[in-house]
Amino acid sequence: MDVALDQGKVRLSPLTKVGAIPVSLTALLPFVGYALGGGMWHWLTIALVFGVGPVLDRWLGEDNANVPAHLEREYEQSLYYRLTLWLYLPVQIALVLFSYHLIIDTDMALYAQIGLALSMAVGVGFGATLAHELCHHPSRLDRFIGVQVLCLCGMANFLVYHNYGHHNVVATPEDPGSARYGESFWQFTVRNISRKFLMSWQIEAQRLRRLGSGWLSPRNLMIWLTLNELAWVAGLTWYFGPLALALFALQYAAPRFLLSVGDYLEHYGLSRRKLPGGEYEPARAIHSWDDSYMLSNFLFTAVDRHADHHENSGRPFQILRVRREAPRLPYGYLTMIFAAFVPPVWRRLVHPVLEAFYEKGDVVPHALPGALPERFVAGANIH
Repeated sequence: MDVALDQGKVRLSPLTKVGAIPVSLTALLPFVGYALGGGMWHWLTIALVFGVGPVLDRWLGEDNANVPAHLEREYEQSLYYRLTLWLYLPVQIALVLFSYHLIIDTDMALYAQIGLALSMAVGVGFGATLAHELCHHPSRLDRFIGVQVLCLCGMANFLVYHNYGHHNVVATPEDPGSARYGESFWQFTVRNISRKFLMSWQIEAQRLRRLGSGWLSPRNLMIWLTLNELAWVAGLTWYFGPLALALFALQYAAPRFLLSVGDYLEHYGLSRRKLPGGEYEPARAIHSWDDSYMLSNFLFTAVDRHADHHENSGRPFQILRVRREAPRLPYGYLTMIFAAFVPPVWRRLVHPVLEAFYEKGDVVPHALPGALPERFVAGANIH
């Protein structure tokens, strides 16, 4: 690591030491399960991430340390953090090939096949947050690696939607990635997944129209991203046979589902003000939910420090700051994922925090019709 870590007088986040390595370690858990004898051990990833993970996240507690301003440039320029991001792609490819081989080419019990398939999907799915980080980098190499990770997630469109759509219209009715107060996760995810896909193609079509070209053009980035994704599907199917299509469908669905949960957590009930000229105010920390639980921070590549990410989208993950002015989730992502699945639990945990945040008057409520308490309706963004 080329960052000087002898800053003994400064308390730094553990994330500054491990970088994105925990994501690769999560993707390696199916190999550990196999080494331990297979069978029920193929469920190791599921048990650790979704069983032990939330408990450990709560026990480790919050990590509220920010890199001091005078050290930010040093950490930002460190090659170490980029290397920990690059490491994931070969691990991801190895995970997919290893899992396909065991499930398709060997004699495994059905319960072990299911456990390994789900573990693979989770290992691949966690790569989406890491790819999100890479796709924000100015380096073409980093963005290329991020796109390859996304292609194995079945989410080639993410680069276009997220960078050129979500970051422009976040916390507005135009954004399919911003959930409304009173909207259950199950209502949100259908709208979220389908509209993000369509929005990606619309963004490229609009860009090409400005250049005087139609959407069916070799300059259409969505066409190339889709072909890249299909190349992975074709290669895996050619090598492993038609059963590879079922496995790819799983690794296509799982990351999109996990990312949809992340979207739901990140902007629920928050909207930007519309200015007199018709445009929206710039995205600020108050327009995103923040979280700083340590294990969640490790496994989601600090994307849960989301308020700083949206106010400063060029800031790399290792120096993202906890923002005290943002609303804070009551638990880490590893716990709040499950809360989102059960609307009464979600409302019980989140609505009191959100309504107290509304009381401050800094943010516009974003809600379904009839969902908001009457005292917040005036001036709210309701649709």
